[in-house]
Amino acid sequence: MQRKTHLNLRTMLAGLGFTAAATVALSAVTLSAGTAVAATSGMTAARGDCPSGYVCVYPGNDAGGSPDTYYRYGSYNLSNMFGVHLVVNNQTGGAGLRLCTSYGGQNCGERLGPGSYHPNLTPINSIMLEP
Repeated sequence: MQRKTHLNLRTMLAGLGFTAAATVALSAVTLSAGTAVAATSGMTAARGDCPSGYVCVYPGNDAGGSPDTYYRYGSYNLSNMFGVHLVVNNQTGGAGLRLCTSYGGQNCGERLGPGSYHPNLTPINSIMLEP
């Protein structure tokens, strides 16, 4: 009887893992700048951690840790940012940002409006904040 319970629990946990992975995959919207993915849940919480008017790049894929913050329009070079990070555009007035594969805001992808994103920053070398 214990063996059967153990197998059922394992099957149930495997099913939950598949369901969570499928939910994440179905709720993502892929953008052309690298592999940026728009977050569909937790956006309000992430924006609350990023000051109004700023773009915040967190050290990981969630709102933990101290983010790098950017306020003024223009380009900012990134360094030592690899893998997926949480990027929050909390600028006001509909201002956008672009993820760029070259330094100095060159070779940028499509404009990302206000919201939370989960891009792979490995190929990204700068970001451009624009009105």
